[in-house]
Parts: sequence; structure tokens; C-alpha cells
Amino acid sequence: MLSKNKFANYFAYATGEIILVILGILIALAINEHSNDKKRLELRNSYLIQLHDEADRNLKKLTLLDDEALQMLKELDTVFKILLYKDYDNPKLSTKSFYLIMSKKFYPVMITYENLKLSGDLKLFDDLNLRNAISETYETFNPIGKLEASEQQAIEAYYENFLMRNVKFRDMGISSDTYGKDIYFENMVLTRMTTIAQNREAYGNGIESLKKLKDTYTELQNKN
Repeated sequence: MLSKNKFANYFAYATGEIILVILGILIALAINEHSNDKKRLELRNSYLIQLHDEADRNLKKLTLLDDEALQMLKELDTVFKILLYKDYDNPKLSTKSFYLIMSKKFYPVMITYENLKLSGDLKLFDDLNLRNAISETYETFNPIGKLEASEQQAIEAYYENFLMRNVKFRDMGISSDTYGKDIYFENMVLTRMTTIAQNREAYGNGIESLKKLKDTYTELQNKN
């Protein structure tokens, strides 16, 4: 009988020890998980700050490019009207024609976004809609790059095939009438006006998307 009591006491003690060990492990795991959650939250918040800054910088660049594109359109519209009214001796024809070979390029800031993709940390943003919004916003930069590349090809072709061989400005003793009547020149004016307008549309899409994303970042930062 005494032996049975000792065994019962030993079993109860051993069971208690096991329970304490299990509780200790569970508590340690809970503390570790809490610590990891805190680190993930801190990392996510750090990304939010960087993404917000990145959006600011890209927004400023696109806004500036859009303003410059609008100005270029106004200048080329003057050239178009000169050609429309066949006012070939107008001195503005030669001066404003330089806008045909002017182009601006958008160099987006994407360091934080690229780091998020390469590291897999984009999953830190639990909201799938937010992750998609981030990706979709940066994807609006792709059409801009394609349009700029196409535009640059047109400028290079114009420069090599027409400007260098045919355009002689007044300081060389040849009237602007020489190239003002050329169909290639007229087509180039229309082409550039079209591509610049397309650029502005692409800039506008990027600007609108960035503004919405910035608002989302601000809301998330305020919640934290």
C-alpha cells in the first residue's frame, strides 16, 4: 500500500513537471512569436516610410515632366499654326522647331519597391489589395518608358534623316522656308505633338496612382 502511494506521488510529481515544461515552452514560443510580430511590424512600418518617400519623389518628377510636356505642346502648337497658315518666314518657325528634338526622360525611384520584391518582404503587407495597389502603381511607369523609347527613336530618325541634311537656319543664309514646306518636317511636328500628348496621359495615370497610394500609406502610418 505504501509502495502504491509512493508511485502515485511520483507520477503526480512527474506529470506536474511535464506540464510545467510544456507551459514553459508554450510561454517561450508565445514570447518569441510576439517578438517576431513586433519586428515584422517595425519592418513593415519602416518600409511604409520609405515607400511614402519614394512616392513623393516620383510624384515630383512626374509632375515636373507633365508641366514641361505641356509647355512643349504649346510651343509646337505655335509651329503647327505657322505651317497651317503657311507663314514660313515667321522667325518663330526656326526657334520653336528646336522643341522637335527636345525630350525628357522619367527615371523612377524604385529602390524600396525592388527590395520588397527581391526579399519577399512584400508579404509583410497583409492586405492583398494593398500589395496589388503597390505593384500596380509601379507598373504605371512601364508605359512611360515604352513611350519615351519610341519617342527617342522618332527624334533620332528625324535628326539623322532630315535635320542634319536638310535644315539650314538663317545664320547659314538659308530661309526657314526651305524646311517649313517639307512634308517630313510637317509630319514630325504632328508626330511629336501626338507622342507628347500620349506622354502626358501616361504621366497623369502615374500621378493619380501615386497620389492614391500616398493616401493609403498615410492612413496606415496614422493607425500605427
